[in-house]
Amino acid sequence: MPTTTFMQPGSGPADARDGPHAYDDLEPLLRKHAASAPDDPEHGARREYLITQFLPLVRNIARRYASSAPAEDLEQAGVVGLIRAVDNYDPDETTGGPLAYLVPSIRGSMLRHLRDHTWALRVPRAIKDLTVSVNRATIDLTQRLGRAPRPSEIAAELDRSLDDVVEALDALAGHRADSLDEPESETGFTPADRLGAADAALDLVDQRGDLRRLVAALPERERTILLLRFYGEHTQTQIAEKVGISQMHVSRLLARTLAHLRAELGG
Repeated sequence: MPTTTFMQPGSGPADARDGPHAYDDLEPLLRKHAASAPDDPEHGARREYLITQFLPLVRNIARRYASSAPAEDLEQAGVVGLIRAVDNYDPDETTGGPLAYLVPSIRGSMLRHLRDHTWALRVPRAIKDLTVSVNRATIDLTQRLGRAPRPSEIAAELDRSLDDVVEALDALAGHRADSLDEPESETGFTPADRLGAADAALDLVDQRGDLRRLVAALPERERTILLLRFYGEHTQTQIAEKVGISQMHVSRLLARTLAHLRAELGG
């Protein structure tokens, strides 16, 4: 079936789309695609149409990292994430429109590309050296505090400026070539454990006025979990006990809520 079956006025891939709700008109089609079987006569054409419609989003995200790698390479990596997100779209696990689901997958693919290909060449030596100290301080503080430390706490521990620590954390999040899922032999922590905590803390620093509005609009349970984690400094286990759900459920809800907030803030 031709892809024009799915065309909507003003929704061509060349059309300008901007803002956190710019792709909301495609959500019904994403839901229909997620509910359809692969042998559905329209499945392949619908999938191709959706991917084409979201290509401008891939290009927009790639521009943010254009100083670190060729745009074409980033876009190719982003398309891999886009296809994965379209193929695995789950409307029951998504809040905040399509961007809340698609952006983390697209950006994650680009960051994996950067980690694999640009760390040695792009990160200044001083920052690269600092990341070693930041790693050690993060492990020490996590053991002492019983939670992931804030960037300001890492800066105080190392007697370095907050700007330097944030730059080191950003370098780790965007360029590190280590496996994110391989536990370290001494601590049992994975790089993903530390990068995830740092990324969440940094994301919640900016755009406070918009953030307050978005947090206030969250469902009560998600808002409670977010406030307990980042303002009450509770562990996920403590939150699970307070809210009455499993720690794994807390982890999923927290990840989903943060993805929604990042997308709404243009993350």
